[in-house]
Amino acid sequence: MSDFEDGVMDKMAAHLSTSYTVLATVCLNLPIPVTLPTGAVSNVEVVPAIRRVMDIVEDQPMPQTQQATLFAVCAFWLAGMDIYSLLVHEEFNIARAHSVAANLLMAEDHLMDLTVWLADNQK
Repeated sequence: MSDFEDGVMDKMAAHLSTSYTVLATVCLNLPIPVTLPTGAVSNVEVVPAIRRVMDIVEDQPMPQTQQATLFAVCAFWLAGMDIYSLLVHEEFNIARAHSVAANLLMAEDHLMDLTVWLADNQK
């Protein structure tokens, strides 16, 4: 890989990690807290955990809009991770790199909406 491609991959990995950390923090603050793996974790641990959040999102005692927002966060993050994995295992493609970034931006936008709702509805 070129230096440019290596730099892009490093930035995407950091972006995935940062957005996952925010998601893990948000999950701890849900009406029924959900603990995601944290610390030195790999996609082998976090991907199934996020899929599990998607499976149980309807169990959260919050309006459907917020449930859908949490579901969307997880779906966008997982899509970003899947596309990032393609970049790791296949030939680098800038369109894929942009797709990772787009998915993570959407996840973070939804995370912000959910964070605001949670802050406004703290008991």
